[in-house]
Order: sequence, then structure tokens, then C-alpha cells
Amino acid sequence: MRSIRWTLGTLAVAALMIGVAAHAQEKKAEPAAKTAKPKSLCNSITEEAACKANATCAWVAALMDAKTGKQKRKAYCRTKPKPPTKKKDPAKK
Repeated sequence: MRSIRWTLGTLAVAALMIGVAAHAQEKKAEPAAKTAKPKSLCNSITEEAACKANATCAWVAALMDAKTGKQKRKAYCRTKPKPPTKKKDPAKK
């Protein structure tokens, strides 16, 4: 009789632990989805002509090493930075 109570008690504790672990994993998965940013259209462009054709993109040329003549960084396309907003002058009295 005593072994049945221990078995039932152990099973109940194990089920509770599994439920708590599953619940904790579900909470951690949600914030990761919110922080993901969509990639820019400019980042996916690999050709210079296509990049320059898009008004919101800027082409960054490859960086070459002067001594060896080897390429240090590949050329890529990126999104142009937003222009700074101009502040209006306060009205003079």
C-alpha cells in the first residue's frame, strides 16, 4: 500500500515538473519573435547597377589592400541613412 502512494506521488511530481518546464519554454520563445527586424531590400541586392537604380540604396565599393592588391572587403549595397530633420528657428519678437 505504501509503495502505491509513493508511486502516485512521484508521478504527480514528475508531471508537474514537465508542465512547468514546457510552460517556461513557451514564454521564452515569444520575445525573440518580436525583436526580429525584417531585412532591408537593399541588403539582398548584389549588383551595383540594381543598387544604384533604387533611390533608397547606396553602393559601397570594395576595399582593396594597397600592398598586396587583395580585396579586404567585398562591395555591397545598403540602405541610405535618413536625412537629419531641420529644426525651425524660433519666432523672433
